Amino acid sequence: MNPSTRLVVNTIAQNVRTIINVVLSLYSTRIVMQALGVSDYGIYILVAGIVTLLPYFVYALVTTTQRHLSFAFGQGNTSEVKLIFANSYLLHWLFGGVLALLAISLVSLIFDYGFLNIEAERLLESKYVYFLILISVFFTFITAPFRSLLIAHENIVYISIVDVLDGVLKLTLVFCLFLVEEWRLPLYALIIAAIQLFNLLMLAGYSKLHYQECILMPSIRLFRKVVIKKIIGFATWTLYSTLCIYFRNQGFAVVLNRFFGTVINAAYGIATQVFGSTQFLSEAIVNAVRPQVVMAEGSGNRQLMLHLALKACKYCFLISAICIIPLIFEIGPVLSFWLDYVPPYADVFCRILLLSVLCDQITIGLNMANTAIGKIRNFTLLVFTTKALSVPVAYYLLVHGESVKTAMLAFLAFEILSGIIRVPYLMHNGGMRFRSFISEVILRIAPSCLVMCAVCYASCRWLCMDFRFLVTGCLNVLFGIGAIFFISATSQERRKIVNLIMRK
Repeated sequence: MNPSTRLVVNTIAQNVRTIINVVLSLYSTRIVMQALGVSDYGIYILVAGIVTLLPYFVYALVTTTQRHLSFAFGQGNTSEVKLIFANSYLLHWLFGGVLALLAISLVSLIFDYGFLNIEAERLLESKYVYFLILISVFFTFITAPFRSLLIAHENIVYISIVDVLDGVLKLTLVFCLFLVEEWRLPLYALIIAAIQLFNLLMLAGYSKLHYQECILMPSIRLFRKVVIKKIIGFATWTLYSTLCIYFRNQGFAVVLNRFFGTVINAAYGIATQVFGSTQFLSEAIVNAVRPQVVMAEGSGNRQLMLHLALKACKYCFLISAICIIPLIFEIGPVLSFWLDYVPPYADVFCRILLLSVLCDQITIGLNMANTAIGKIRNFTLLVFTTKALSVPVAYYLLVHGESVKTAMLAFLAFEILSGIIRVPYLMHNGGMRFRSFISEVILRIAPSCLVMCAVCYASCRWLCMDFRFLVTGCLNVLFGIGAIFFISATSQERRKIVNLIMRK
């Protein structure tokens, strides 16, 4: 399979996976809220948010491992690939164990000294949830190097299959919550841990069977100090970026909890669920393009690398916009259809977070470009520290009497600022031309974005019917795809799309 065909197949697989999992996830959330209730769901979001600091460590290691594997593939250095995987596998076990022990040591501080605003009679259940989510996260650590290896091999199809099975299992098993009257919250956490173990077995087993560089019990002779140092050095700054995202996302949850209690956390949890689901759409493109971006840089072809990165900016935004723009217009009816009870401010939070996703996608490909180049320290400090600054600003606004809506707008404002920073940085350090960014990204996405906004506005203004949001969404998909094909896509891209369709 040639690179262009593989890229299209991988993108389609990721998008199909994303659509299926978004639907399954949203419906699962409805069932979970019915079984747990708004308050218990708010507790789960709060406790899980504390423990799920650890997956950000996982993401840092996955990104680092996949980057170095793809770079070695681009150089054609198969022996380096084996060394990188073996040393990365060791580091995942080491960091997973150390961080798990650290999280266990913080139990008393988190639950016994009033750090979280949780009712006294729910503390014991909350502790069990904490430990079960911790087990789930540890399984995620061990799964990470196998996922990195599959991405580096561009085997996105198998990853998509496993992810869909993950979503099906979650939806199926949450119905078990209705079989018990008490302790539903710990049971839900146990279900999540069991599913994560399933993911580990599926990815590790496939990697062992198909890739010779996958060694489950690496020999000591494969360990290299220089390789570990290189991985840790790169992962340190990737980790800093993920910690900034964690601090922003969970920081808002804690700030809202301190001012408004767990009910507002339920609203924020719903909004972050929608936020995360829509981000998966751009990840479909990112996961498909990232290996080729890094391999292009590894082979010394900087122009091809930048070209692919700018295409990622364009299509990540456009694919996200097809789903996000109608959601922004119709979020009220969608939430009412999705949930039995819509927490206060859930619609406001959703709109703000959805807008922030769109703003981030405009320059998301520049993150990939900088990762491929490998000089990430200054880029990380500038871009991701900016994102984290939204939390103290939101806290300041609330302390001085501003509304919760104004505080949440800080989230959006700093997301826009961080996206703006990426452009001059890549111009200075990566050789990207500003004219290329404007012509290949901004001028390509603006007309299609306007078409989609106009279609959604017209539907909301002139149609008055039950389930109007379905009509709005369908019209937006129809006109959006048309606008992308005839306006945003280049003539060469249109020819490739037509050739692929005709070939099938």
